[in-house]
Amino acid sequence: MANENIFQLNMEERKKTFDVSFFVTTYYFSCKPRFEEQWENYPFSQIFLILDGNGTYTTENGSYPFSAGMMLYRPAGKSSIYHWESKNARLGLISFVCHSEAMATFGEAPIRLCEEEIASLLDLIKTSSRVCCDPLDSKGNFAGMRFREGTPDVVLDFIASSLERFLSMLYCRLRGIKLLLDESQKVNKYIDESRLVEEIKNYLNEHITEQLTISDICAHFGISQTTAMKKFRRESNQGIMEYFTERKILEAKQQIGKTSQSFAEIAEALGFSSANYFSRVFKAKTGMTPTEYSKYASKRNASAGV
Repeated sequence: MANENIFQLNMEERKKTFDVSFFVTTYYFSCKPRFEEQWENYPFSQIFLILDGNGTYTTENGSYPFSAGMMLYRPAGKSSIYHWESKNARLGLISFVCHSEAMATFGEAPIRLCEEEIASLLDLIKTSSRVCCDPLDSKGNFAGMRFREGTPDVVLDFIASSLERFLSMLYCRLRGIKLLLDESQKVNKYIDESRLVEEIKNYLNEHITEQLTISDICAHFGISQTTAMKKFRRESNQGIMEYFTERKILEAKQQIGKTSQSFAEIAEALGFSSANYFSRVFKAKTGMTPTEYSKYASKRNASAGV
């Protein structure tokens, strides 16, 4: 009974350092946002993760330069404006409500994040952006902050908890609390390796009709080409573009067997630069030309009664 009383007392006295009461929205911008630069003030807090580009972050108390790898913190009820000086920019933005006193630790000046913190925050932004609608409408106008219809509350709770974890990680480093150091070192440089590779594969499959380059893919995930190629090959035993090409050829084989499209039309639909290049790649991967495969597919379907 005594132990139970001690447990109850500890639970009653314990107060969360960070208590995110509401997740507002998240956006990931792969290029510089087209929003008009102006002073902004919201009833919720915002965190910006700068992945590419540089500029100046100005608050009511001063101006601070920012660059890639930094986090900007805009407290609720405080006015500020950020100005991009670089031509290109890429960033993630998450808005939330948190009245915890510990938020004051992050101050106004941009904070240079370490690799583990970038990994945690980028993963959070990528995950939570899936439940948010595009802030711009088809005409490029701001359409407002909205969740995707049918988003369960448990998903929003998970996002809020993940944000609390990130805030706690950063808080401990800034305050010199080293108890989480060993755990932080276990986090991969950007995202867990197998998960990163799986996300790259999903991204390639979703953009099978496009002419993506390694640079395009790495820019989307916020990682270096060396890191991406190294981890992908270690996990899949093949290169990223090799995998992408194989997926395109697999899709081409399905199209040849099911549609009446010409080879030129299939090649164009799958993002090949020309029908001749498509034919060369097709033969290199399958051992047959598109024409030979078409005859083979027709015989196979006939024998199967398709």
